[in-house]
Amino acid sequence: MTSESSGMTSESSGMTSESSGMTSEPSATQSSHRLAFTLAMLAIPFLFFGMTEGLLRLSGFGDSYPLFVPVQTKPEFLYQNRDVARRYFTHIENVPSSLTDFFEAEKDSSTYRIFVQGGSSGAGFPYYYGGAFSRMLEQRLIQTFPDRHIEVVNTSMAAVNSYTLLDPVDEILEQKPDAVLIYAGHNEYYGALGVGSSESLGRFPGLVRSYLALADLRMVQALRSGLAWVTSLTRETSSGDVPSGNLMQRMIGNQTIPYGSPEYHSGLRQFRSNLSRILTRYRQHDVPVLIGTLASNERDHEPFSTGFAPSTDEIAWQAAYDAGLEAARQGDAARALAQLDRAIEIDSLNADAFYARGRMLENVGRFDDARRDYIAAKDRDELRFRASEDINDIIKEEAARHRAHVVDIRLALSDASPNGIIGSNAMVEHLHPNVEGYFLIADAYYEALRERKLIGDWSTSIPKHTARTEILLTPVDSLVGVFRIYQLMAGWPFQPPGVTTSWADSIDTADPVAKIALALVQDEINWQEANESLLRYFEQTGDYHRALQAALARIQEYPFVSSPYLAAGNILMKQRRYDEALVYFTEGNDVEETAAGHRMIGSILLQRGDRSVALPHLERAVAMDPRDLPALYNLSGAYALEAEFDKARQTVRRLLELEPDHRDGRRLLASLPAS
Repeated sequence: MTSESSGMTSESSGMTSESSGMTSEPSATQSSHRLAFTLAMLAIPFLFFGMTEGLLRLSGFGDSYPLFVPVQTKPEFLYQNRDVARRYFTHIENVPSSLTDFFEAEKDSSTYRIFVQGGSSGAGFPYYYGGAFSRMLEQRLIQTFPDRHIEVVNTSMAAVNSYTLLDPVDEILEQKPDAVLIYAGHNEYYGALGVGSSESLGRFPGLVRSYLALADLRMVQALRSGLAWVTSLTRETSSGDVPSGNLMQRMIGNQTIPYGSPEYHSGLRQFRSNLSRILTRYRQHDVPVLIGTLASNERDHEPFSTGFAPSTDEIAWQAAYDAGLEAARQGDAARALAQLDRAIEIDSLNADAFYARGRMLENVGRFDDARRDYIAAKDRDELRFRASEDINDIIKEEAARHRAHVVDIRLALSDASPNGIIGSNAMVEHLHPNVEGYFLIADAYYEALRERKLIGDWSTSIPKHTARTEILLTPVDSLVGVFRIYQLMAGWPFQPPGVTTSWADSIDTADPVAKIALALVQDEINWQEANESLLRYFEQTGDYHRALQAALARIQEYPFVSSPYLAAGNILMKQRRYDEALVYFTEGNDVEETAAGHRMIGSILLQRGDRSVALPHLERAVAMDPRDLPALYNLSGAYALEAEFDKARQTVRRLLELEPDHRDGRRLLASLPAS
């Protein structure tokens, strides 16, 4: 029985085995169904996200913000999109923008194109326009290389950092740069997406870069908008909120970032990581990069905020510090330094003791030691608007790794400063250069380009003192810069929290230039209107030098518009500088053919005696504007001089039909021989 049972079990086992074999080999139809089902399940999330993205786009939600866009009236020119900063800012309605540097969409072989990347100092705050170092550099390069078409395109914006320098690199590369200049690093903590910024996405550079790579997706924009809304609600109900007001104030997410703290080092890692990627991309495309070290006000700007190390005996520190200040007031330098040394021994993180010791050391003539202490104080400022020397070290190290050229801006400004210490001689407040400071930056980049032998033959280089006299910063733009600094420093962090000083009421609006500048800074007029008003004022007062400067500044701003070339030419005509005027009239006509341009070219050539060359210009002027009385008169005179008397009579009669009392026309008609 056992044997039979065993046999049955064996048989039964064989049957099971057979049926198992059938189960393990499904039909081709079953396999395809399973594959289709698996693929369908995997596709559902993609379909969902794709449909959501499509619906958001169809509904008009969000936008794309390319770095460069064409000029509407002149699509052959590009400029930086004024809304491109919306990629990075979600809490700020009025986002920063760059200078408006127009450049040709199609680059030809004669063009040398330089791009500038940076923050507000890179953009030329508080002056912008002719006060930006990029415009000063461009002006000098144009004169150095008259046979090249020089374009310096500034993409710098306020409140941006290395994330927002890395993000547009590929778009800059698409425009075929011949060189890139970088002046950036002050905004690394509070610039958009920085670790201490109100626009921060955290301390992990890879995460932030991933966000930027996906930022064009409407779903990502919707998510960020939602998070910004929630954050704004939290801010409104929280106490001890960051002050609201100007852009500088609104960008602060964390007012206290101690020297050497984890957040401090996160900022350094963020900067190094992004800078390395920036330099790698440019090197891969053989684009020379000239990167500047950072300068700030070391001497004449005390630290905004300072604190103590956790274990500091604050009472002992305060006693030593106060004793040092009192000894300094009494003129006892040795005792002052001893007490300040003691304070620094107690706490080497407090910025105030370093700053006070720097003052004392400078007073006793120990300038190198003083400079070191001023820099140490700046580095320990816990409100991190000024880059620490660690940032400068990273710039030098990464430049060496990637074969970029370091332009020592800090050294250039230091060498030009009393006792080698940068102060208000070069800075308007804590870190933005004044006009002299910006010129020194422009000069440093100019010399670096020459040292690298970039662009071409430097045999016609422009001397430094000549370039300084020819910068195109108008008196209005200079005053606007002063007023912007008044605005900036009227509130926190330059004033105590809650305190705002008044400044506009003290402006002397009886001064026509100040009146124009005040209207511009208060957005009552735009820059072009301000420039035109300034030009008219200088012409009326006979100040043709500054009137010409205003016209040339407008040419620099709008190189594809003919009217500023005509204005410059007319001013030169009033000074009897006819050859120079001819250059501007010709350039204006090359930009945009006008009746006035042809008339002025023809008139100057006629005055020179070049009648055969003048005639086509005068004929073209009349063809374009048959009611142009000066063109009709000059054309009839040219015909007469060429003994084409019938044409002269016909032309002067057309003039007299329009203006019967035109005395010169009547005299000319009377002088012509009878037909």
